[in-house]
Amino acid sequence: MIRTEQYEINGVPFTRTWSDANRYVVREGISYTEACDPSSFGRTYTEGDTIKEEEEEIIETTLED
Repeated sequence: MIRTEQYEINGVPFTRTWSDANRYVVREGISYTEACDPSSFGRTYTEGDTIKEEEEEIIETTLED
């Protein structure tokens, strides 16, 4: 299922979108592990393919650096 959360950076509202089913979120044919957009954009996403385990490890390693 697609999940969203609202947060602010310097007073600007943003929306984080992700899948709780370990799937990509997809918009206009492009897949993302998660998306963070200014809320004013009003972007919507659908669930895509399952995120493979080795891709998750690469993402986690990149975020730790």
